[in-house]
Amino acid sequence: MPRYFFDVADGHRLFDKSGFVCDDDIDAIVRAAVLAIGVSLDTPKDDPERRVAIINDQGREIGTVPVYSKPSLQHPASK
Repeated sequence: MPRYFFDVADGHRLFDKSGFVCDDDIDAIVRAAVLAIGVSLDTPKDDPERRVAIINDQGREIGTVPVYSKPSLQHPASK
């Protein structure tokens, strides 16, 4: 099974050195989406450029998944 690497890009890049073994590109995209949720919860930030890049075992970027900021829990009328 191929190994994929998931790098977080948000102005500077955080490189994943170990990667994950995934069944295929689709499985890697699903894993990237889960990682993106985790990143958004761990380090919320309002940056529309923040992404998780999916790199295959040949070093080629096969796609990206956006990292969204943690939603505000305030009611709009309370702002």
